[in-house]
Order: sequence, then C-alpha cells, then structure tokens
Amino acid sequence: MMRSPLPNRLQLSLAACLLSAATGTSAQLPSNSLPAIIQDERVLIGKYRYVERADGMKIDVEINADRSATYRIRAGADDAEFMEAKGVWTYDGDTLHIHNQPGPVRLEQAAPPVRDGKVGLAVSVKTADGSSAEGLGVTWPDANGLFAMTGGSYSWSAADVAQAKRFFVMRISDRKILQEVPLQSGGPNRFQFTYYPSDVEPFDIPAIALDERADRLEVEVGTSYARLDRVR
Repeated sequence: MMRSPLPNRLQLSLAACLLSAATGTSAQLPSNSLPAIIQDERVLIGKYRYVERADGMKIDVEINADRSATYRIRAGADDAEFMEAKGVWTYDGDTLHIHNQPGPVRLEQAAPPVRDGKVGLAVSVKTADGSSAEGLGVTWPDANGLFAMTGGSYSWSAADVAQAKRFFVMRISDRKILQEVPLQSGGPNRFQFTYYPSDVEPFDIPAIALDERADRLEVEVGTSYARLDRVR
C-alpha cells in the first residue's frame, strides 16, 4: 500500500536526498555499522522512530508479531505524509527485510509466436503504451541464471537454450513468474508480450539491529540510511 503517486524507488531516493541535506552527510549503504547477533528474532518486534529536527522529517518502522510491517516517512512541520508502505517482514542471516505488498500485475501475449531460424529463443516485452518494459528477466530449467531484458528484449542462440522445454518470464525484484511458456523442437521461438505492471512495484527495505536487544535499527532510506530508536 502506497499513499503517494510516486514510484517506490523514486520516493526512497527523494527521501535519501532530504535526509542527506538535513544531516549534512552522504552516507551510503552498506554503512560501516556491524549487525548485532540476534538469537531470537522476536526481540525485533516493536516500533522504531527517527526524527530529523532540522526539517521535521520522521521515519517510523513498525515490526509486528503477526509478521506484518509498516514503513512510513513524514516530512515538514505539518507531518505531511511522504510515503507509507505496508507489507511483511522477514529476518535472514543478520538482516531484517521489510517487503511491501505489490498490486496486481499481468503479462499477455501481444502476437502469435513465430519460428526464427537465426536464434534459439527471442523474447520482447513492451508496456501498453509501446515503451520497452523494464525490470523483467527470462530463465529456464538448467539455465545459467536469470537474464535481465535490458531494453525489454533479449535473444539467445540455440546452444544457449540447449534442450529447454519451457522458459519463464519473471519480475526480477521479487522473482514472480509472469508467464511459463512451453518450447518445442522446431516450433515457435520468437515471442512478444505486453506487460501491465503493478501500480505499486515490489521492493525490499533492509535493516540491521545495532544491539542484541534491537533497541536501535539502521534502516535503508534510498541510498542513505537512518538509525531508528525503539519507542515501544
């Protein structure tokens, strides 16, 4: 859930600029802080706050026992809502992750697939307005990885695809499979899709506890970070 029309990453980048300007720093994540060792992740549950008194910027993070989480930024003397994301939290290794809940998304076939003897596989994706889709990738069983489609398209040789029987078009940010497409030897291998992205795209906000009781969290704010103190 977002209460601003700005894209998530742009909001966080703007917040980072505000934070850097207010504090006179240009701190970049990862910072030089070392994460505390948390034996029981339940100590993370609570409410945390950062207040920049110079311009009234406030960052609130709420970590709940039911795995829900809230990340909120307000700014100015009137506490104007700058950003609010509601989602879930996970704890992996020594890092707390706050994941938002993206809206509906779909990927539709734009034209019948065709056979192209010059490639092993070719995939092209555009948005409804005709621009190249961003943030998507393609992979298949036994592939060497997830291939990001820079500029909305990518092609592979027959040797690259080898004996693949299907491929997946995925959203890179959360590895959501948007389409699973079968492949047949000698069959169509050039595909075109139209992408309808979420109004709210997924992102992952990392944070670390700075002490064993998790009374202070260091939380990412775009390309900067803020240290939030427990308030409850």
